[in-house]
Amino acid sequence: MTHLFILNEYAGILDATPDIRAQIEALHLPNAVIEYTQKKGDAEWIARRYAEQGEELRVYACGGDGTANEALHGLLGCENAALGVIPIGTGNDYVRSLPGDSKDYRNIDRMVRGTTKRVDLLKCNDRYALNVVSVGYDCEVADRAQKNKRLPMMSATLAYRLAIVQCLLTKRKHTFTPYADGRRIPLAKGFKSQMLAVAAKGKYYGGGIKATPYAELDDGLIDFMAIPTVPISYFAWMFGAFTRGEHIDHPKGKTFIQHQKCKTLRIDHHGQIKVGIDGEMFVMTDPTITVIPNAVDMIIP
Repeated sequence: MTHLFILNEYAGILDATPDIRAQIEALHLPNAVIEYTQKKGDAEWIARRYAEQGEELRVYACGGDGTANEALHGLLGCENAALGVIPIGTGNDYVRSLPGDSKDYRNIDRMVRGTTKRVDLLKCNDRYALNVVSVGYDCEVADRAQKNKRLPMMSATLAYRLAIVQCLLTKRKHTFTPYADGRRIPLAKGFKSQMLAVAAKGKYYGGGIKATPYAELDDGLIDFMAIPTVPISYFAWMFGAFTRGEHIDHPKGKTFIQHQKCKTLRIDHHGQIKVGIDGEMFVMTDPTITVIPNAVDMIIP
């Protein structure tokens, strides 16, 4: 078996790859290979190059959720390969839904000795997601935060917090219409637009926000949750409950938050819309999301 470690030095606020490399080298694995990414898309290309050799392979994506998603695309259709996530990025949301303690996923010895768990994937048009596909306000925040980071003296945390405020004032209202298993999901009475929608396999996104607390990695279903455009006065309450995963069952939330399980989901927007796929932004026209059951083996420490 080959153990392929794909290291992204640019993931996270600080470069954690020297520690990961030191752990790998300390184990003296006979079939360990270390590769570094240099640009977007490299993790996919590296993973595919090794997977296509046909030998039994474990790929460890050392970075954030975006690095894991790239490596996933390189392994699609390769039954000889399993994927592990070494969370050294900024958000590291996917491992929060995997079994065990998140810190164990940064322990290389535990990972190489780990078992595997078969999990589902989401397919959104021609892209795949391990964790979440989202549209609306949160995508606008992510996009705005990337632009804010280019400003002088702007940290990643400050850029994101500033984006939350900026988009709260200008990007809360969206006109997409979701269809679950072919049936239109209407807005709650009294609301005229959508704020955001999430289709998920994992429970967390956005750096620890528990948006879909009832999502399961292997139930063969999409967990869909949508929030209409609420008044700004609601936002402070809603954001706290949303972060903790209490919004769906809260008495107030039940009156306007949409939540259900489905196998297909279409976001009808009559044109292009920003779509977040495991934290990476894409522009799509009327994205359609389907679930692919039992699609990939994930490494569990």
